[in-house]
Amino acid sequence: APVAPVQFFNPAAVPQRKTAAPQGVAQQGGAPTEQMAGMSMRTAPQQAFSLGDAQPPPSVWDPPQPTFLAPEGQSPSKYMHCSVGCIPSSASVAQKFALPISVVIHPLNDIPGQQNVPVVNFGATGVIRCRRCRTYVNPFVVFIDAGRRWRCNVCGLLNDVPSDYYCNLDGSGKRRDIAERPELSCGTVEYVAPADYMVRPPQPPSFVFVIDVSARAVQTGLVREACTTIKNTLSQLPGQPRTQVGFLTFDSSFHFYNLKSTLSEPQMLAVPDLDDPFLPLPSELLVNLNESRNLVDALLEKIPSTFANTVNPDSALGPALQAACAMMQHVGGKLQLYQSCQPTLGKAMTRMREDTSMLGTDKESSLLNPSTDQFKTLALEVCSKSQISVDVFCCCEGYADLATLLPISKYTNGQVYHYPNFEASRDADTFRADVIRSLTRPMGFEAVMRIRASQGVKVAAFHGNHYLRGADLLALPTIDSDKAFSCDLQLEEQSLTCSHVAVQCALLYTTSDGERRIRVHNLNIPVSTNMADLYATLDVRASMNVLLKTAVEQALSTKLMDARSRLQSACVNCLRGHRLMCQGAELTEEAKMLPIYVLAALKNLVLRDGVEVRADERSMLMMMVGSATTHATASLLYPSMFALHKLHNTPYGTPGADGQIQMPPLVRLSSESLEAEGLYLLDTGYMLLLWIGKNSHPQALMDLLNLNTAERLDGAKVNLPQLQTDLSQRSLAILSRIRAAHPLALSLYTVRQGGAAESKMLQFMVEDRTLSTMSYPEWWNALSRQLQ
Repeated sequence: APVAPVQFFNPAAVPQRKTAAPQGVAQQGGAPTEQMAGMSMRTAPQQAFSLGDAQPPPSVWDPPQPTFLAPEGQSPSKYMHCSVGCIPSSASVAQKFALPISVVIHPLNDIPGQQNVPVVNFGATGVIRCRRCRTYVNPFVVFIDAGRRWRCNVCGLLNDVPSDYYCNLDGSGKRRDIAERPELSCGTVEYVAPADYMVRPPQPPSFVFVIDVSARAVQTGLVREACTTIKNTLSQLPGQPRTQVGFLTFDSSFHFYNLKSTLSEPQMLAVPDLDDPFLPLPSELLVNLNESRNLVDALLEKIPSTFANTVNPDSALGPALQAACAMMQHVGGKLQLYQSCQPTLGKAMTRMREDTSMLGTDKESSLLNPSTDQFKTLALEVCSKSQISVDVFCCCEGYADLATLLPISKYTNGQVYHYPNFEASRDADTFRADVIRSLTRPMGFEAVMRIRASQGVKVAAFHGNHYLRGADLLALPTIDSDKAFSCDLQLEEQSLTCSHVAVQCALLYTTSDGERRIRVHNLNIPVSTNMADLYATLDVRASMNVLLKTAVEQALSTKLMDARSRLQSACVNCLRGHRLMCQGAELTEEAKMLPIYVLAALKNLVLRDGVEVRADERSMLMMMVGSATTHATASLLYPSMFALHKLHNTPYGTPGADGQIQMPPLVRLSSESLEAEGLYLLDTGYMLLLWIGKNSHPQALMDLLNLNTAERLDGAKVNLPQLQTDLSQRSLAILSRIRAAHPLALSLYTVRQGGAAESKMLQFMVEDRTLSTMSYPEWWNALSRQLQ
């Protein structure tokens, strides 16, 4: 019988019997107001079915990706991995499994110090591809007819081997030159793209900086900090000596800057016409950085003083963006917007529309969607078509209506950075680190990406921050090493007859050095008729990456309650499928992680019910989820907590045999784990919290913070001092490794036990029972009852 969808309800009307909190879990009181139907926490009769003991949550920081596929010929999991290690042979099995069969792709995840992706140049022969489905030759194609033909592993077509590429076969049917052919032995390769893969010659990497110079931008220090950071980063911009730069500032009008190398000093060109912006010098506003470096440096030193005494409060953000796009639309590239207040002039405007009475209601989704489509239209009709990607550094005071502004970055594969109530004196270090990383990380330009799968399997949906051009082509004006995407695989037929499903991801892009490349990732996933194999090879973190992205999409298209209900249904139905179809087989430890991650997702600020999550904060987190890697979503859902006061006489915080800093074991996210004598570091994926117990030893505080009391540290943003103490050096090393693993600069805030800011820490204790949600043991037991 079909399973009824799980619904939310308020069990306040259901009599609840107070029980002691399960061992190891704090009880914060009250009855959960958000539970699954039928999951009453009253004493249940003897159970005929049980999930067994609750699985302990993750205990290791950044565990390696589960690998169930033979490594030979497969793309390394850091680039592409599947949520399961096998594909179900029938659509009915896939439906009972209930979780999406998905592939997570992190195409440019080149890790410094590791082996580079091999580069293949076919020269005059041309890139070897299937003439029907256009799959690139890869380790899983089969050569026949003494090596004269090859069978495509995606569509099955026989293709002729070009004479220049011919090699005879050995006794096992393999080409004799396979060891010298990376494309036939490596799961990930890069092909040098010939001229027919170019619409135009590769353009120089171009960067346009759009800086708000209104009164608030000057008063908060944004103008000076932005100009100083950009100036100090110019030498590290990719693509030199071909790199081009341009600048535009705006308040109630906008100002271009002529930086032609023959000038003695920069020239400002003000344009007051906001309705019909034009370029006063179309060919001289974007200049070669090397040729005009002196003028660029002079301009960045001059801008803060030029607007130092301004009292102009207005912001013509929309027209300024249009003008900046016009500056670079002939070459494309990266546009960076530095904003300090909501736009007050022009057609494309955000507005003050946050109504706290709408938070936690069905109407909240309207606050998470744009109030106007003008920024989306600009992104699709101008930026995407002109190969322009937009990063936004939002430094507004109070509500910024991020939901309206986000599409300019979302549909161009850009990034949004949010610094609420920005003040340079407090936020400069975080802002500076974000700007530097956004400009210097490995990136490609003018990219498109396509994913192909074997006959009988289709790529059903794409998830991420991109624009889908046509049915299956992801348009990415720029692509960098921090961006990840995912797609769902769906069976087109009732059953598969093949033994393996091939999945190939091809990214065509221009390197910062001006080479057109095709990066190809390959997976060859076995097909199984045994449903137990799906559970045995389940990668929960990859599954949650996709589930969270689809939940965000659901929340934006309908409402948050529907998204939470969808997550719960997926968890219950997946576990029910195992109970019904895999009788006698026990869930693996990996599969038992699914309930804690789903519970964590329901409690996370991205989807949490209630009025404490403001619209801008939720919009920002949803944007982060769109481009998040598997590691990033795992960190967001189940943050990592470390006991710093227990580092002494351990190897943690010191380099291991591989040169990496050894990380301490994770502490469970329960308030009972927090010892009053302890010092705990929490990594949420977008900020760091240092919890200081009320009985912390003064010497430990002195060794870590150079203070003997934490009285004035509640809610303070701090930088750990570099001290010559064992605790300081170990803690700084751990901090450094954590920060290096995240795309955002993570600010560190202190939280004192019993202080006003402690609630900020406790909201991440996902195993605790709260007024509105179950504890982890209660959730686990409720799932068992639901599956009876």
